[in-house]
Amino acid sequence: MCVVAAAKLPDRTTADEVSLFQQAVAERLHDGPLQELVALQLAAANLARLDLARDDDRHRRVTELGNLAQTAIDQLQQIIRDLAGDASRPLPLLTRLTDLCDQFRAGSGIECRLLVAPGHLRFEPTAGEIIFRTVRELLTNVRKHSQATAVKITSRYRQQDAVAITVTDNGIGLKSVTRRKHPCAGGGFGLWSIEHRLGELGGVLEIESDPGLRATVVVPRRLLVAD
Repeated sequence: MCVVAAAKLPDRTTADEVSLFQQAVAERLHDGPLQELVALQLAAANLARLDLARDDDRHRRVTELGNLAQTAIDQLQQIIRDLAGDASRPLPLLTRLTDLCDQFRAGSGIECRLLVAPGHLRFEPTAGEIIFRTVRELLTNVRKHSQATAVKITSRYRQQDAVAITVTDNGIGLKSVTRRKHPCAGGGFGLWSIEHRLGELGGVLEIESDPGLRATVVVPRRLLVAD
């Protein structure tokens, strides 16, 4: 059995020193084991797509390996966020979306390009979290249903009072997404819940799906944090 010694701080440390230590550990986790897990997930996805032997049991085991890697990635990212700071200092939305695209590409084999202006993503924490979850849910639907080979995320100002963040793919379209229902009426909970949260911010989710998916998160520009 391998025993890993925990990192230990000196007995007397200031709050600033603790913060710097936590940031250093977070960076090491991000640049080390997290990247290795993403590489493992990519390798598993590549193996799962091989149909040379058409071995159903082997395919199931490789897919399970990829799912385990995804679970470990999610847990490690939460630890990194906890170490990096409390809710008043979350990781920048641009950083989170960049990592999300990297993981999406690794797990699905679908090209993901993040083409956003950094100034369009400087939201207050509550709005930033909802926008992140919305984009993540949209990418989940792309991976499961779209049969796309490429997806991109773009941003722009809409008129003077709104920011629009758009997810577009080149797939077959998602009719089930455009015809969304309340969960009690047989609809999915993910997008319905997100739309409800967006509405509380004064935002909306606009979805077109013929052909491909074009989903736009529109939120008030007043939610941006001034430089």
